Amino acid sequence: MKSFLLSVVVAFPAIGMLSCSSDSGITHGTLVNELRFARRTGEEVDGTDVSPGLNLDDLISDRLDSAGCNRADFMSPDGTMGVDNQFTFLFEAIEEVFPNTVEGIIQGTINEGRLLLMFELNGVDDMRNDDDVELRIFLAEGRPDLSSANRIVPNQTFDMRADAPVTRARGHIRDGIFEAGPFDVEFPVAVFDVFFDLYLTGARMRAEIREDGTMHGFFGGGMAATQILEVAMRADMLQGIELTPIIQVLLPRWVDLYPDAEGRCTQLSTTMEFNATTAFIYDDAPAP
Repeated sequence: MKSFLLSVVVAFPAIGMLSCSSDSGITHGTLVNELRFARRTGEEVDGTDVSPGLNLDDLISDRLDSAGCNRADFMSPDGTMGVDNQFTFLFEAIEEVFPNTVEGIIQGTINEGRLLLMFELNGVDDMRNDDDVELRIFLAEGRPDLSSANRIVPNQTFDMRADAPVTRARGHIRDGIFEAGPFDVEFPVAVFDVFFDLYLTGARMRAEIREDGTMHGFFGGGMAATQILEVAMRADMLQGIELTPIIQVLLPRWVDLYPDAEGRCTQLSTTMEFNATTAFIYDDAPAP
């Protein structure tokens, strides 16, 4: 499978794990060193499937709830209700066609330096509690050093990629948990072994900030059903397979966000899980 690339880019002055403080607070930079699609665990609690993820529509829905597109939300492993992650069903379909490849491709592109996704928390006054923090998401570039566990090691310095617009969102930190959104973001991605520019609507992020500055969390949003069908058709043409008829039948059962004027839901919720280590950007990065 071709490489998986996630492109959300910004250009701005130097950042670091904890940069010099100013009147507007400190800047905290992290680099994603593990990234995967969040999937249901196979567990069930009182009839509700368990999946890590986020509540993207601020609803707790079941199959009788038209506001939630008549799709049952998941429960997170910690018992939180309302998790939206219908992409898990599409991912399972992908795994049937391309078994054990998607997550390996993602990790490979990270380790090779082709997917250096960074999160910058800007204007932080307190790393445990702060009611107003700016999130910036961007790509860096460089050749990362890896640990014996084949993961990017902390506190490395990279160049900034300056060939795409910034993604910004307001957020807050409460008891060491950072949350931001909703915001819209676009990035190229490979699904069904086909590259396309994926647009996430109403994206959100939630992450724990650990004592050493590393982060673990989730981000996700809505994926347009029309995009998924287009990708399936391209896969059929390029690889001589017949995904489109299957996706056309199953996709209406999965879409769970953004009903149109006729009440038909148009997007599929998805969540990605990440680990991020502390990292820096060279201080000669161009201004935003």
